[in-house]
Amino acid sequence: MTEARHVRTFLVVADALNISEAARRLNVTQPALSRQIRELEEAVGHPLFVRHPKGLRLTEAGETLRVEGRKAAAAMEAALAAARDAGEQQASSLSVGYYSNICVWANVLGPAFEKLGRRYPRITTSLTEAPSAQLVADVAAGRLSVALLGPAEYPPVPGVTFEVACSVPAIVMMPLNHRLAKKRQLELADLQGEEIVGLTPEMSPGRNRPLLAACAAAGFTPRVSAVASGVPELMVAVKKRMAVAILDAFARVAPLPGVAFVGLKPPRVMLDIQVARSSQPSPAALLLSELMVAEARRVGSMI
Repeated sequence: MTEARHVRTFLVVADALNISEAARRLNVTQPALSRQIRELEEAVGHPLFVRHPKGLRLTEAGETLRVEGRKAAAAMEAALAAARDAGEQQASSLSVGYYSNICVWANVLGPAFEKLGRRYPRITTSLTEAPSAQLVADVAAGRLSVALLGPAEYPPVPGVTFEVACSVPAIVMMPLNHRLAKKRQLELADLQGEEIVGLTPEMSPGRNRPLLAACAAAGFTPRVSAVASGVPELMVAVKKRMAVAILDAFARVAPLPGVAFVGLKPPRVMLDIQVARSSQPSPAALLLSELMVAEARRVGSMI
């Protein structure tokens, strides 16, 4: 059966009028190229070339196929371009969510959007900042295409695919005048007796589990108060209650006013940053989720 590739091969030979040169351009062997030309000539029912010592010459049938073949090749390219444009139009807008962390925009989403725009120059994006649990619900409901999630435990959700982008160490946020703020690093035991304010389970389910496990291994139970729905509320809570909060190390990339960040000595408490997307994403949404994972891993490796 004659295929489009036979015609594309013929057009290269018709341009070169030399089997060895055409084989070089197509990166195939001369016998394979000659076989394709014979198959095409059999389909046409007439010779397409006249062989002579200096190369090839097109027959009348060959000249006709060259003219019509170029028209067909141009039409095929136009059809492929139209299909690409249709795909880009279908995914001309993406709704993207991210958890409450100012550095996520500058260091992860910003570079990911820039690279997405090179592949889909006409695409537009809308951003939503929300607690991670709400972001997952929005992806499941189709209100968001992709979301970058903060540390938490996410049970399987129909229609949603999760991927761990990176694991980063936990850091401790506290008021600048807190007794621990001047320390360069903290032992977990330094937190014994301190009030640790955190996000509510509804906003970030299971977020404190790594901390609780680490403290149990260190021989104490931390005093955790789940009082906030996002990082801004955590900032208010640590200042008002002279408490501390546990955040992922991404927060340290963009310093926040009025608070200090202090790291924990090994063994570190590690927190997972994840990306959630629809299980049936558009090509643009799939690419964006892959870019977000790559950028999160890039930044995470430098923390």
